[in-house]
Amino acid sequence: MVFLKKSSKACPFVSLLVGIMFFNPVQVYGKTDITVDELYRLALEQKKQLAMQQQQIKALQTLVSKQQQQLRKNNKDSSKRKKRRGVKVRVNQHGLRVKTRDGKFAMKIGGRIQMDGAYYNDKVTPMGNGWALRRARLKVSGKLFRDWGYFTAVDFAKKDKAGVRGMYLDYKGWKDYAIRFGQFQEPFSLEGMNSSNTITFMERGLPYVFAPDYHLGVSLSHFGEWWQASSGVFGNSIQTKKDNIDNGWGVVGRVTFAPWRQDDRVLHVGASAEYRVPNTAKTVRYRYRPESWVTNVRLIDTGKILNVNNTLKTAVELAFVNGSFSLQGEYVHDLVQRSNAPTLQFDGWYSYASWFLTGESRPYSVKKGSFTAIDPISRYGAWELGLRFSSLDLTDKDILGGRQEDFTVGLNWYANSNIRFMANYVHVNTHPNSKGVNDNPDILQFRGQIFF
Repeated sequence: MVFLKKSSKACPFVSLLVGIMFFNPVQVYGKTDITVDELYRLALEQKKQLAMQQQQIKALQTLVSKQQQQLRKNNKDSSKRKKRRGVKVRVNQHGLRVKTRDGKFAMKIGGRIQMDGAYYNDKVTPMGNGWALRRARLKVSGKLFRDWGYFTAVDFAKKDKAGVRGMYLDYKGWKDYAIRFGQFQEPFSLEGMNSSNTITFMERGLPYVFAPDYHLGVSLSHFGEWWQASSGVFGNSIQTKKDNIDNGWGVVGRVTFAPWRQDDRVLHVGASAEYRVPNTAKTVRYRYRPESWVTNVRLIDTGKILNVNNTLKTAVELAFVNGSFSLQGEYVHDLVQRSNAPTLQFDGWYSYASWFLTGESRPYSVKKGSFTAIDPISRYGAWELGLRFSSLDLTDKDILGGRQEDFTVGLNWYANSNIRFMANYVHVNTHPNSKGVNDNPDILQFRGQIFF
């Protein structure tokens, strides 16, 4: 009791004193003359030690909590990495698609088969009825490391052997830009950029004779919300390389605008040009089938034009879509400059109208400046009616290639987004043909087509 009266401050520390005596028996019981002040001092020291221990325990708890959070995060990241290492495989109307879960790599396998049959009502020139495999292509395309794309297509429709149609690599790492190098279609004319899977008629119009083919080269494309521009430098195609002559080369550019564009309404305006120097043979030749592929007959043909220094081709294009109705037309001009001979001028044009009886509308891609595939509204498919007039003049100066005009009526049934059946009636009028004879045969032809 004397201990309690000596200092009122000692009362709160009774429990601490007991702890001190328990943990420090020598200090407490070894001194018989210990005072209350000393006990109070020892209690304060013990209190500080306990506070320090509590802080250490809290710090240890915080550390353990952080380690547990990091462990959970590591486990989650590891699970995500495992998922990203997997692949997704999908088969639908667009072909077989395989891609990694992280989206860095992808591959698509597709193709097209087009079988044609034709009957020719010959008037002067025999053409030969029959069937032909128009196109039979297998293609593989995909993506590498997100920003790189690749494409290769082999055509098996040739009689002698399969041949590479297109093979190129794309870089798309820059926003609104794309670089392509390899063998591909030169960016020239609207009909040239429209895929054979989506063109309205079985064959492109007569002026397509001037369109550059698939060539080896490099191109740069830039596109915005309502326009695109493409340019490139090209040599010859893979199949035409010969060791004893120099390749020809050309530069090309195309620009298109869609100043008015809605879901089913489009106004398309475009222009393109190609300047080309031929190979060391210095020859060019223009000839074209009568918008039918089964026959090998060309009613108009310039033959080999000799001593050609260069050619300059220009084209203007216009298309309008309003719901299920559309119009499309192009004019192409070709300037052939020769050495020691007059410069030649050839030209051609076409115009056609299309109407979807079942209400579909031609879809348009601003990025490509061309039209894309039809997706029928009804499960019974889509029906399209087309009318076209095309003209080609291959006669100038000393070159008598002939003049031709074609009138075509087309009916298409899109059974679904991958299968299409086509029927074309073509009335041909040459005045004269390359042999100096007027000829006007009629053609009835059909096509069955599948693409994926």
